[in-house]
Amino acid sequence: MKVLVLGATGLAGQAMIRAAAARGHAVRAAARKAAPLMVDIADETSLLELVAAEAPELIVNCAGLVDIETCERDPWLGWRTNARPLSYLAGWSNATGGRLVHISTDHYFRTGGAAPHDEDAPIAFANDYARQKFAGEAFALTAAKALVLRTSIVGLRRRGPPTFAEWALDLVEHDKPATLFADAYTSSIDVWTFADAAFDLVEHGRSGLLNLAAGEVYSKEAFIREIARQAGRSLTAAQRGSVRSLKVQRANCLGLDVRRAEALLGYPLPRLRDVVASLIRHHREGFA
Repeated sequence: MKVLVLGATGLAGQAMIRAAAARGHAVRAAARKAAPLMVDIADETSLLELVAAEAPELIVNCAGLVDIETCERDPWLGWRTNARPLSYLAGWSNATGGRLVHISTDHYFRTGGAAPHDEDAPIAFANDYARQKFAGEAFALTAAKALVLRTSIVGLRRRGPPTFAEWALDLVEHDKPATLFADAYTSSIDVWTFADAAFDLVEHGRSGLLNLAAGEVYSKEAFIREIARQAGRSLTAAQRGSVRSLKVQRANCLGLDVRRAEALLGYPLPRLRDVVASLIRHHREGFA
């Protein structure tokens, strides 16, 4: 299958490229910069010209503006990156019969604490980023052959600003002072397991909206303390705090119920200990 990955230089994009190539798919990588194919998905003309020239059977959209503060300062830029392009990609899918996978987010829930939210749970927007991503989902789902995956991923970039996981690994390794959010709940999955599971769903012809995340909801504090436990380190300089202290408001009850995805996959998704073990293994082996 010929696969075009948009946002190929990001965490999800890199992992999806590796997973596709490992399965024997012909993969083409596109991003705004530093990629074999250069495209800014906010420019619909360039996006559609690229898609027409490449004629893929599957488009995996990993591109997006994920900086919440930037989306708040410049909502038009966020709309042009996180939402509007999906209307064009859905149109391409419906017109050609090509398949579309859109990587979404989990930033939709502000209540429930550590309770998991299924695909039908009511949405509560905390910021413009969440509004833009939700609109992108709606556009994508107008295509019959679209698979929209709500998720939160952790992984290694090894260039540019550190990812959350890289920051956490450095904090643990050097016992740095930090505020650990005990009231920010997530079900983040390691990006390598996510990519493999996503392609399992694709190869089984799945479509619609699915949660694809870890099989356990945990706090950001618990994630970092699990890294320390598995690494055999102590955290003496870190303190507990609240996500509500941040300048830009964030949804903080982001656990996802993944039972539908597990039923379709036929296997369980990883628990916190598995996510952290994968992260540490990749870190020690030097892989992104």
